Amino acid sequence: MEYENKYASKGVAGAGLGLGIAGTALGLLNNGGGLNILGANGNGHACPAYTRYDAEKDARIAELETEVKLRDANTYTDSKILELYKDINARFGVVEGQLCEQRVYNATNTAAIGCIRDQVAVLMGLTKTVIPNGSLCPGWGDVTVTINPTTTPAAGA
Repeated sequence: MEYENKYASKGVAGAGLGLGIAGTALGLLNNGGGLNILGANGNGHACPAYTRYDAEKDARIAELETEVKLRDANTYTDSKILELYKDINARFGVVEGQLCEQRVYNATNTAAIGCIRDQVAVLMGLTKTVIPNGSLCPGWGDVTVTINPTTTPAAGA
C-alpha cells in the first residue's frame, strides 16, 4: 500500500527516510556501539545479521516520526494563524464601528448644512440689494428717502 503524504512534499519524506537509513548504517559501523565493521561484537563473536527487513522497519519508523513532526508543525502553524485571524478580525470590528459613527456624524452635518442653506435662501429673498444713487447717476448728489405712513380710515367714518 502506497502512502499518500498530504502534509509534506515527497522530498521531505525521502529526506527522513534517507536519514533513517544513514543513521542505522552509521550505528552498525560504530566501533563503540558493540559492533565493528566486520559484524563482530567486542569479544570477536559474530552478531546476528542486520537484514533488509530491519532496514525497512527502521526506515518506516523514521518516516512515521517525520509525519508526526510535520503534523505537529502544521497544527502549531494553524493555531498561530487562527490567533492572528481573531486579532485582525477584532481590530476590523473596531474600525467598522468607527466608520459607522463617522457616517452618522457626516449625515447629521449634511442635514444641518442643508437646513441652514435653505434658511439663508429664504432670508436672501426677503432683502433687496441697495445700490447708492451716487454709483448709478454720478453728479446727482445724495438722495433722501422719506417714508409717508399710510393711514387707514377709521371704522365708522
